[in-house]
Amino acid sequence: MIDKIRELEKEFCWINGDGSYIVGVRFESKNREIGEEIENSRHNLDREDEREMPEYGTEEYEEAFELDGASAYEIDAIVEMLENGVQFDGEHCYFIIGTNETNLDDALDYGEVVVENAKVAYKFY
Repeated sequence: MIDKIRELEKEFCWINGDGSYIVGVRFESKNREIGEEIENSRHNLDREDEREMPEYGTEEYEEAFELDGASAYEIDAIVEMLENGVQFDGEHCYFIIGTNETNLDDALDYGEVVVENAKVAYKFY
């Protein structure tokens, strides 16, 4: 998986020759198709543990702060975590691309990137 992530990073980061795409790896329960647009993520600024998020679709989730893009793991961070045996939640894993990195001042989690105008570029599982 790490080799494929690095291959996709090279392919999509430089698709226009200038590094104009922002990329990340996203884990989630929703089954998506390649090319599908990903809605903006939510962020719970008041949580003590970064893994503590309200369940998707609940009233508590809908009340959480909406980011300006889709949340994902930044490439170097996800590679480091995978190399160290970190396990991730989510039935599906996607390589996503977008046009901009956003929410840089919003106390993001370790290794998190928020990808504006995010779309699925590759589905791992």
